[in-house]
Amino acid sequence: MLMACRSTRQSLFWSFLLTLLVIFGEVNGAMGDPAEQRVQIGLRLFRTLVAADQDLEDKTDAEGRLELALLYQNDRNQAEMLAEALRESGHGNEQGKIKNHPLRTVPVDLDTLKRLQPVPAAIYLVQPLPKPDLASVIRYGVDHHRIVFSPFEGQVEQGVLAGLAIEVRVMPHINQTTLRQSGIRLKELLLKVAKIHE
Repeated sequence: MLMACRSTRQSLFWSFLLTLLVIFGEVNGAMGDPAEQRVQIGLRLFRTLVAADQDLEDKTDAEGRLELALLYQNDRNQAEMLAEALRESGHGNEQGKIKNHPLRTVPVDLDTLKRLQPVPAAIYLVQPLPKPDLASVIRYGVDHHRIVFSPFEGQVEQGVLAGLAIEVRVMPHINQTTLRQSGIRLKELLLKVAKIHE
């Protein structure tokens, strides 16, 4: 039993490491606008963060789906393209799923997000938001115990729960204070490879 548990942990670790290496390769090979690159790279890392939520089962809808909100400010077209990419992401049996839960991806603006019922399982920022709107989304995530992920530089330091850090390698970037306030329990394996902002 212990050996099987270790084997599963090792498998998860190598799978996660491989994901990071693929992402890192995309950083080095990507062309175009740096903010757009971060959005594309962050989308894959977002999947990993959502899968690392230990209470994910409690965040599915009545049909057992994971509703993921893609939050935009004024570019719905970009949000729709990313929503489609996220729905089609994953490999093998996990394509279009996270931990066997089918994905429902919804492009939303801030007003729509606040009216969504049930509350989405997690939120991905497609565009940078003005500071008051960003603060509102951070508060929404804390109050509803949901991951808010922003791929944009400097936003984890402003209170967003998760993002990405591009240093020698790409890694998850976690705001420890927001994580604690939100009551979200992320897997230790992810926290060990993440950059932590206190």
